[in-house]
Amino acid sequence: MDSGRGRQNANIRKDLDPPTPLQAPGSPHPKSTPARPGLAAPQRSPVWLLLLQSARYRQMAIYVLVAVLALAGLSLPEPPKALFAQLERRAFDQQMRLLREYSPRPVANDVVLVGIDESTEAVFSEPLSLWHIHYAKVLDAMRIAKPAAVGVDIVLPTQSYNEFLPGSDQALAVSIFRLQQVAKLVYVSGTDAKGAAVQPLAIHMRFLDPAVNFGTDQQLRDDDEIARRFSERDLAQAGRVNTFTGQILRLLGRPVGEGYIDYSVGGPVDFMLMQDVIGLLQRGDEAALKSRFGGRIVLFGTFTIERDRWKLPVNLAAFEKHGKEFDLGQPGVLLHAQVIRSHLAHGLLTPAPTWLAALFCLAAAGCVFLRFSLGRAVIGMVLLPLLLLLVSLLFILKAQWLFPIAAVTTTLWLAFFLRAILDAIDSVVERTRLKRSFSGMVSPAVFEDINSGMLDPDAATTAEVCVIFSDIRGFTTLSEAMAPDQVMSVLQRYFDRMVKSVHRFDGTIDKFIGDGMMILFGAPRPTKDPCTDAVRCALDMLESLDELNEEFVREGLPKLEIGIGINYGKVVVGNIGSTERHNYSAIGDAVNVAARIEGQTKELGRRILITESVVDRIGDHFSFEPLGERLVKGHSPVKVWGIRATRTTRAPQATGDAPDETAGGSQNGATV
Repeated sequence: MDSGRGRQNANIRKDLDPPTPLQAPGSPHPKSTPARPGLAAPQRSPVWLLLLQSARYRQMAIYVLVAVLALAGLSLPEPPKALFAQLERRAFDQQMRLLREYSPRPVANDVVLVGIDESTEAVFSEPLSLWHIHYAKVLDAMRIAKPAAVGVDIVLPTQSYNEFLPGSDQALAVSIFRLQQVAKLVYVSGTDAKGAAVQPLAIHMRFLDPAVNFGTDQQLRDDDEIARRFSERDLAQAGRVNTFTGQILRLLGRPVGEGYIDYSVGGPVDFMLMQDVIGLLQRGDEAALKSRFGGRIVLFGTFTIERDRWKLPVNLAAFEKHGKEFDLGQPGVLLHAQVIRSHLAHGLLTPAPTWLAALFCLAAAGCVFLRFSLGRAVIGMVLLPLLLLLVSLLFILKAQWLFPIAAVTTTLWLAFFLRAILDAIDSVVERTRLKRSFSGMVSPAVFEDINSGMLDPDAATTAEVCVIFSDIRGFTTLSEAMAPDQVMSVLQRYFDRMVKSVHRFDGTIDKFIGDGMMILFGAPRPTKDPCTDAVRCALDMLESLDELNEEFVREGLPKLEIGIGINYGKVVVGNIGSTERHNYSAIGDAVNVAARIEGQTKELGRRILITESVVDRIGDHFSFEPLGERLVKGHSPVKVWGIRATRTTRAPQATGDAPDETAGGSQNGATV
């Protein structure tokens, strides 16, 4: 038998041995027999259970959610049309306006504009198609001024009207030829209603190269019809298209970039009327022409309300502040001027690539791992975007680079918001857990102060409280005649009734002392009338005990009798004990006196004894019976009172009001 038992124990030890380093967890031990049927291998906890149990898993889940939403905002349905792309465009507009307002950057040798508006059409009465001579005069004025380049945002005539204005075609051709001897010249390409290119008159094309002196005036428009970007590649169906501004820059030997137009450079744009330029030419004011146009890029176009209007993110026109003109967009020649300005200043703005914006967003999503108070979270949601705005503006000013401020800010806000929700859920769960764990260990008032953080574990305070001590008389003798489980059942039923009475009158259970109780009124939260609450609680405890005793008699259990001592005075309240183990309690002379007089209830044949300090405060509310002075161990003699009360109905809830005679003690009631 012994040897068999030894073999059996050896087998058990083998089964319990840990796996060797080369043994996979859950596989049979190399020296043991195969696992017995019916023993399942340990299973992993489901994801939802891990999320419930681990704050770190919940944070990871929130991070993944924020990251997925951020990446979707960057790429769906496609990057140019994604939500974050739309927000970035709005952020770009606002940044351009801020920089123009608070950090204007003038452009050296800025672009000069010559224009046609409604007043020009009033001066020259012929139809626009017959303005060849007037256009020639403008070019002649430019030849005298010797600008660096002239860009004409007006389509060259495609039809001759020499029969009406003899020599007009030749005059314009001669002016084109002469101007090119001193300056670069680019014309805008003309298109018909179907978008196909139209051919200017051959007499004019003799002096112009289609591949050099012409460019389309079209620009990129975003989904909201606002022109923010410049790219000859994106504008073309395939390859690259020569743009009006790109051709001017190439003739001047400047590289043509692509990116966002820098609307922050250059001041408000004004223009000189076509008729005024012709006037300087006719007066022979060569100095004025050279002063205004010499060595600069000149753009010649229309500024009328009806033609060639573009929506721009900022108001460039100094001559169109508000009203109908601005609502309809701005002259297209201003857009061309700003593209050239951007190239002349610091270059176009380069947006962050999608992959880099994604990295910034993933970093911003990491805020879900940080824990903030609500106030700090709100401050962070305001200050961090402002900081990001400052960073973004510095990138524009110093590096001509567009930081993805909208994407990062939105991700930050999303991370803060979802983290706040997570914290709120965690707080509710934690409060529920604490309530479930501690509701049976401390009184509701103490628990609420702990839960709300009002109870400082390291601080003690002085408070004026009313203290109750109660004790079951002769319970030790009674318990000797009962089984242990019966003793516990009787005590639990007794304490259940007593605790309900205490909480009914806003009392705080300080502690249970065997079959006794220590109760505080006025701590941790001050109450309006702690002495009245304490006396009414004591009366209610006796009534509850009488009801419980009736149940005990029916069940064949012994009846319980208790004594109650009530005293009022100053005590020290707080977490009493060691740094490792403590509980909320009160200490002081008032506590000792309450305990001592409770011990004298049996001797005086009373169920309740009350000290003079209590009676002095509520003497008019109850009918008290003086019982004289009593010696109290470790204290000077104390005057005590009994109380007469008729306990035919449950005492009302504690409201601070005095009880009526039926609840508080008629002169003819029984002594307690």
